[in-house]
Amino acid sequence: MFQIQPNKRPSAPASGMFTDGERKRLFLYLFGLLGICGGFAATYMNLGKGSERAQAEAEVEQLRSQIALPALRIEEYRAEAKDSTQAERSLIETQALDIALADARLYSPQHFEPMNGVELDRALCAEFAERSSELRGKVVRLRGLLDELIEYESAPGVVGHYRGRATLEDGAPAFVSFVSSGEIELGAGDFIMLEGFFLKNQAQNTPESGWVEGPLIVGPRAQRSYPSLGRVTSLSPDDFLDVEDDSLTEGMRPTPAVYWKLLAYARDLEPNSIDWSKAPLLDAATMQQLAADPARFRGMPMRIPGCVVQDIWRQAKRENPARLTHLTEGWLGSFEWLSTLHRVVRFDSPMPNPGIVKSGQMTAQGFFLRVHAYESAGRGTQLAPLFVLHSMAPFAPQKDRTLGLVLAVLGTTFVAVLVLFLVLMRRDEKKAAVLTRQLVERRRQRRAKAKQGAGAQ
Repeated sequence: MFQIQPNKRPSAPASGMFTDGERKRLFLYLFGLLGICGGFAATYMNLGKGSERAQAEAEVEQLRSQIALPALRIEEYRAEAKDSTQAERSLIETQALDIALADARLYSPQHFEPMNGVELDRALCAEFAERSSELRGKVVRLRGLLDELIEYESAPGVVGHYRGRATLEDGAPAFVSFVSSGEIELGAGDFIMLEGFFLKNQAQNTPESGWVEGPLIVGPRAQRSYPSLGRVTSLSPDDFLDVEDDSLTEGMRPTPAVYWKLLAYARDLEPNSIDWSKAPLLDAATMQQLAADPARFRGMPMRIPGCVVQDIWRQAKRENPARLTHLTEGWLGSFEWLSTLHRVVRFDSPMPNPGIVKSGQMTAQGFFLRVHAYESAGRGTQLAPLFVLHSMAPFAPQKDRTLGLVLAVLGTTFVAVLVLFLVLMRRDEKKAAVLTRQLVERRRQRRAKAKQGAGAQ
């Protein structure tokens, strides 16, 4: 007797959908596709935080505007200090000077602008002579060459201080009195800067010139300064002869004298004096040439192509012959420079920031000065070219359609896979339903055959 073998059941998903392996692979593919889309979006997303520095600077300026200003005792100056006649101008009233020196101790450089300070020159000296009483306490900045300086030590009833006579840069005479010269020794022949206020007009009979008259400026501290470079419209190769590059072996070299002259030149440059279209472009090849032979490019006009602003800030400056109170400074980077010896550029500019922020992009025109050494986090001492920039401009690169094309392809693929996934799920459900009916029918047929076989026996 033949034994009836049961038919093999075709395998089918228990749930009527994909097998577990197929389902896992499909979900992994979908999640991977989503990850790729997110990665592309994050790569091109502008995550720069340059506005944070701008906000911080604005907060600092607001705080500075709230700084308490020293209260000058102007009415006491008028009562104690007399200068109507030459005899009165030839004397310095001790009481008036002591009051002024005490007030000067409360003054600091940050008060100059809030107190409407101005530069002292011949015209202002003449105005002081005409309107002495009205202008007592006027805040000024004096720069000039000391003709003489006398130190008065502290004594009972006398405050230690210095008194002297100076000649301003435009030749006008003036007199000075200040509390301290800091850690430097000043004397006749030194060029100084003194911020203070007008006390009275003074007169002195000198052996060389006879009677000399000028305003007496009282301040807290005089400091060594430099004669002004004035307007700088030209440079010569000889100006750069003393420039030395920093190096990894010898470290940082002194700041060359031409540094301030180059800054003044960049500030005073006539618009059409240089044909910038013919200036070398600082691409990768030029950067390598500059690294190999910096002297060849010293003071040369150069164009900096579109690059990323790694950092940018406005920096206050001390006394300098260019008479610059602030510089715009920062760092630039470019993917093109990554394959060169110098991967970044350090820059200083006498021009104000034209709205460029950290992590933004910019182009620039400027002059190479020297190789600058700096400390890099994690890499130790590094070298970068230092440029003095004449102009800066925000840079908006042409939109790269590659991203949009890639995202469109990925989005289309994602939608197609999702639709395919739903279609396959629906098809699988139908197949599962048909298979289920077939299995039920086969079981019924086997039972029927089994009954017929049992009846024939």
